[in-house]
Amino acid sequence: MASRAGSDGAVPTCHGSQRVTEALMSLHPEDYLAATQAPFLKAAGMGLVGKTLLSQWLSQDRLYAQGYVRFIGMMLSKIRLPTAAVTTGIDWQVMDLLISALTNIKRELLFFKVVAKKYGLNLEAPWPGEDLFGPNPITRAYLDLFMNAASPGASLLEGMVVLWATERCYYSAWLYALHSRSGQAQPVNEKAGLTDADGGALHCEFIPNWTSDEFGDFVLQLDKLVNELAILEEKEGTQRRTRCGEVWKQVLWLEARFWPPLDQK
Repeated sequence: MASRAGSDGAVPTCHGSQRVTEALMSLHPEDYLAATQAPFLKAAGMGLVGKTLLSQWLSQDRLYAQGYVRFIGMMLSKIRLPTAAVTTGIDWQVMDLLISALTNIKRELLFFKVVAKKYGLNLEAPWPGEDLFGPNPITRAYLDLFMNAASPGASLLEGMVVLWATERCYYSAWLYALHSRSGQAQPVNEKAGLTDADGGALHCEFIPNWTSDEFGDFVLQLDKLVNELAILEEKEGTQRRTRCGEVWKQVLWLEARFWPPLDQK
């Protein structure tokens, strides 16, 4: 791995065949662990998260997902397809992936509703200390990050780095939860989740969904496109690696705080 950057979050210079995602992953390893190995995730994997806490967190995740829809829409507006009658190239690949992301998040929102009804979860649970339901400060900051990364002044690469970073962290986080039950992945079945504090919602429904091969493949496709966009920008003489390092650090900070503490009431 490349040497760690200083506190300014600059991306280390890539050498040889090192990709920009590899360079970003070499930054702030402690922050990455905090973002993907929170106590909440371990408790979730072990079946110790009750319905109240799960409802509070899931309600915020639903708001995040709804903001994701707008983010992806704004990202699509950045695509500039070539005038030539071709359907290949990086712009088409990015467009295909973003459209796929929209389809997936729509299915995810419907999935939330089905699982919530099945297990008696509340998708409009106020955050602890709040009387009314709405985005908590971290969720609101995440939504602001989406808007900034997809704004006209931000590059397509910057927005794609944000998308890759959030999905990479989310996938890794739930893989950690999956392996937390006994140190290794356990067979997923409804009987195994009956004694869980949430009745099995996480073990039988959410964790299998968030650790699926399909999700893993989506993250890998994101990784590939981010690196191809970075190479293209370098060829065009555009240097935005410092900004990529900044948004990576920001995502890690937000992701670590998106998971609720276990003492929430």
